[in-house]
Amino acid sequence: MLGLLALGLTVVMIYTLVKNALVGTQLSADDRYAGSMELIIPITSRSEFYLEPWLKNLTDFHSLNGQLKIHILIDGHHPAVNAWQELHQKLPYVELHSFLMRPIGRESVPWMIEQIAPKIRGQVVIIGDAELVPTEHAFISLSRLVSEKQKAYFALPQTAKLSVLGEAVASVSPTLALASIFGFRKIRRNISHPLISLSQGWMGMPLSFFQEMDFSKINLPSWKEALAKKWDLENRTYILAFAERHLLRYYPEDIQVQTAQIRIYWEELWLKGDRTGLWLYLVSLFIWSFPIFCIFTHPFWSMASIVLLVLFRFFTKIVFQERWGAAMLHPVACIVWIGTFLWWGITGLKTKYGSKRPAV
Repeated sequence: MLGLLALGLTVVMIYTLVKNALVGTQLSADDRYAGSMELIIPITSRSEFYLEPWLKNLTDFHSLNGQLKIHILIDGHHPAVNAWQELHQKLPYVELHSFLMRPIGRESVPWMIEQIAPKIRGQVVIIGDAELVPTEHAFISLSRLVSEKQKAYFALPQTAKLSVLGEAVASVSPTLALASIFGFRKIRRNISHPLISLSQGWMGMPLSFFQEMDFSKINLPSWKEALAKKWDLENRTYILAFAERHLLRYYPEDIQVQTAQIRIYWEELWLKGDRTGLWLYLVSLFIWSFPIFCIFTHPFWSMASIVLLVLFRFFTKIVFQERWGAAMLHPVACIVWIGTFLWWGITGLKTKYGSKRPAV
């Protein structure tokens, strides 16, 4: 029964991934956009910022002068402040907003966005994660789509090709689970949307959508979860987009540092993440690693599952342009994620168990 369930869910994931890739939108280097756009990047104590990739793209960004503003919202004394100050000297349209103090009981991200919301005037507003590094085409293509359709788009990044093992581990993330489950029918929406808060990406929207958000009444740690819940209540749809090489998700090149970060990430998810999304991602990890742990107890189902997972990773390699080596290291990546979860559970869950998320 367990093996049949794993196979059935794997088939559903393959179907959904292929469907989303066909129905979804790909960002293109051929797009043109002449309007204004503003990017908001909230940075908290757990955010990572990769300066060198940003610096490599500086020459491309100069073509966006007059169109683009980037707002960096820094919570407290973050080590990334110095990196952003260096970037600000080369990019005059980067504005640093450092918030050393905030009201007691308020989550940092919605409160910081609330403070700068009156300054946002771009025709297209993008909110994105600090770990993502764009090219100019990411801004132009996403803004064109938002402007023409007057709808919101959630752009999923491609994993940067640094080390093969690091890429494999970074690929088996909640973002992959979201792309494999995402849908808008009522049942699928209720299941998949909690993964939004766990995933990484850019949410692009018309200015009117942004202005309708009352961030003073939002007290959720994740801006993605806040947007998804509000738009679900309004039955407002947003479209999945695949940014490909135009928006890259970076990670530490040292696998030990990367593993330590994932362990911390589990703790962050338990304390402040959407619990439904967390359990959904754990189910996805179980499906992806079923043959690894059940090969001796369910040999037939495990072999059948391996065939389906090879097909699944074949499609993820096409959709997210992964390297074959990274796709082949799928079992190792699953072991790293599950191992860090157990590591965190053994060492930290006893003291953290029962911590409540703040009320909306």
